[in-house]
Amino acid sequence: MTADSGVSEKAKAVLAEIAAALERYIAGGEGWTIYINKMGLAQEERQAIRDCLGQGGIRINLEKSDEPAEWLESGVAGVWYGVFYDQSRRPLLETIEVGRFPAIAAAQPEDMTGGLDALRQQLVEL
Repeated sequence: MTADSGVSEKAKAVLAEIAAALERYIAGGEGWTIYINKMGLAQEERQAIRDCLGQGGIRINLEKSDEPAEWLESGVAGVWYGVFYDQSRRPLLETIEVGRFPAIAAAQPEDMTGGLDALRQQLVEL
């Protein structure tokens, strides 16, 4: 950790990457994912990043899946904390995603097709 701000150079670099990704997203809609637990950051550095970004009020849960996940909005609009779990709810992967919402949380075309088929069947049965 540095003496002046208490935030390490590695944490500052991640925050700068997030800022650059958010700038790119605003300019052209390009989302970005940082695999935060794969970066060799100490727990204090990861916490410093979270502290700097703050916490928003939105939580997205993906529960009906072999790999459940959740995303929390940070205090910076367009920046999301993501955690992917194994079937025992142990964290497998932690991400910071930049975008309107986490891309994997969006409805997938095959799921929409399945939903449409189910709705059509229900309409036939009415």
